[in-house]
Amino acid sequence: MMFFLIIWSLSSLGFFALACAMSKHQKQIFGHELDTAKARFAMAIGWVLLISALLICTLSGSISNMISYWLGALTFAALFIGLCLSYLEQRLKIAAAMTACIGAAAALFYLI
Repeated sequence: MMFFLIIWSLSSLGFFALACAMSKHQKQIFGHELDTAKARFAMAIGWVLLISALLICTLSGSISNMISYWLGALTFAALFIGLCLSYLEQRLKIAAAMTACIGAAAALFYLI
């Protein structure tokens, strides 16, 4: 369960960052559009988080099983982000911070 929470939180944070790179969602999250450099930085961070979740998965077991596991976690992360963008516009930053805390706590318990 802790491993799933780690992968899910990394994927969710990656999707949050990718949403921050899109102009429509920038207006939802920040109230205005970000400049190009910040949008590109958010996009890069989003992809780095998604790829790091994939690398953690593939290094933790057989590649075929763990890629399927990662795709399942991506599905739940995308659903969570979609629901947050639709219904929690005002509290989206809080949801992202809580996701980061959940991931950090899961990683800490996983290492112990």
